[in-house]
Amino acid sequence: MTENNRPLDFARLVEWAEGRLPEGEARIVEEALAGADSATLADAAWLRRFFEATDNVVIESPPRGLRETLVETFEAHATGRRTTGFVGRVLAGLTFDSNLQPAAGLRAVGARQSRRQLIYHAEAFDLAINVLARESDNNLDLDGQVLPREGAEPELFSVQLLRDGSELALTVTDEMGSFAFQSVAPGGCELVLSAETVEVSVLPIDVGL
Repeated sequence: MTENNRPLDFARLVEWAEGRLPEGEARIVEEALAGADSATLADAAWLRRFFEATDNVVIESPPRGLRETLVETFEAHATGRRTTGFVGRVLAGLTFDSNLQPAAGLRAVGARQSRRQLIYHAEAFDLAINVLARESDNNLDLDGQVLPREGAEPELFSVQLLRDGSELALTVTDEMGSFAFQSVAPGGCELVLSAETVEVSVLPIDVGL
């Protein structure tokens, strides 16, 4: 089904799942979903789960000494992986960037948008990242979530944020696969997600709105 010959594509589903569509347009999307194919329904369900999991996330400052513990854990983990030689390194490819999609409505000239959405695809999982504006300065916050393939067991990942080969920050995913970095200066970055038997590089990530 189309709206004014506009297909029900992934970008349109993002607008619907995030609740950015006017009531009438949202109803048209829901009617289209009633007759959609299984792939489109799976995309819609995935987006709903993602926004439900991230919209109410409250990011708190980590306990004192947590970063040092994470660094030690990561270094020990990385040393063990190099010794065993069983780590597979893969690249995640960008599959969606909200900046490359038509705007849902008119935006005031010069206005700064508050959020950008990026979705990357790797063999074992999808990675969703929200780039969020900060009110206090020109830096940005990054909220991410690892979304395993259906039927796959969730894994705990260490997550490195790198720029020009140097580490900016290090954290780990929680039980929902979520992670966050705060007050990141705009510019190109790389994410490296490491688990027991796989290391995934996400490059480049354009930290900007």
